Amino acid sequence: MKKESSTIYNAPISSSSERTLSLEGRGIKGLSFLLSFLFSLLAVFSSCNGSETAKQSAPSVSTDSTVLRIAVFPALDALPLALANDWGVFDSLGVKAELVVFRSQMDAEKALADGKADAVLTDMFRVGWWQWQHRPVRFAFSTGRQLFVVPNKVLRISRIDQLDDRMIACSRHSQEDYFADRVIAQIKLRKGQILRPQINSVELRLSMLQAGQLDAAVLGTQQALKARATDCPSLQEPQVQKAIHGFAGIAFSTLSIKKKGHQLSQLRKAYNIVVGCLHSMTAMPQIDEQTRSSLFLNEGIDTLLDVKTDFTLATRPTENLRLTVAEWLNSRGATKGYSADTLFTVNQ
Repeated sequence: MKKESSTIYNAPISSSSERTLSLEGRGIKGLSFLLSFLFSLLAVFSSCNGSETAKQSAPSVSTDSTVLRIAVFPALDALPLALANDWGVFDSLGVKAELVVFRSQMDAEKALADGKADAVLTDMFRVGWWQWQHRPVRFAFSTGRQLFVVPNKVLRISRIDQLDDRMIACSRHSQEDYFADRVIAQIKLRKGQILRPQINSVELRLSMLQAGQLDAAVLGTQQALKARATDCPSLQEPQVQKAIHGFAGIAFSTLSIKKKGHQLSQLRKAYNIVVGCLHSMTAMPQIDEQTRSSLFLNEGIDTLLDVKTDFTLATRPTENLRLTVAEWLNSRGATKGYSADTLFTVNQ
């Protein structure tokens, strides 16, 4: 049986920020997932293993006003949303969803800022910056998004202090930028300047790193795994990872909250159903090829993921995180006098 209500698209390659591929009618067992979820916890876990999918020619993005449009980019915390589509979780919660995959976080955010998406995969720092630009966006819930500093393998960098007087590429005014700040703060005796070129596309960032055009780059989990496969080391500071936990997640358009509040309120539930299912497994389930390619999980990278530690249940953000966002954005000059009082959604 083909599932009609949820689709995933890669944004068309009509501009440098987007690319083509589309998936429709994915997860032919959407109904079976729903029935098993309702009647048997064991059956839920069984259905999480995925199945073959029905593939069709590339459709145009739906104009249905009831469809929830979710803009994402190749970050690992986009995968539970894609699997919620594949496994019929959105169907079970009465949500019609479209996932549109952009090449960079900023491009995904712009889709929401321009009214072309209802929800976006982002982080609190970016939401604060968009609010300062008077855009209708609020942060809804936190996910776990780990980040790594990956040096150019030619430089033979194995410690954080060896990044002194180097370049670390990341996106500006974001969790990545904040992460880079925290990493650089670990260097006790700095002698040189550490430059941070802004390269928004993580795919491009990795390519430039592997081509020897960057000293180091901030990468997500799957990009760091791919870099390791080509002998690029990744530097992970447990203290810094703990410091950035909770800042990444999903934001909603305030205009969409008024029109599609109930559907948006189901996103966190759908996300956690999938993550809970993944935590019950011993290895990653089979993932559709186009999903793997869209989210940078191809070439066997998905098989290297740890289902127990690489996926985190979505949670409501805390007040301490809000205060940190306001302080950091103001200190960096990204905003002036921003209090972040409107950073979070209410009752989502």
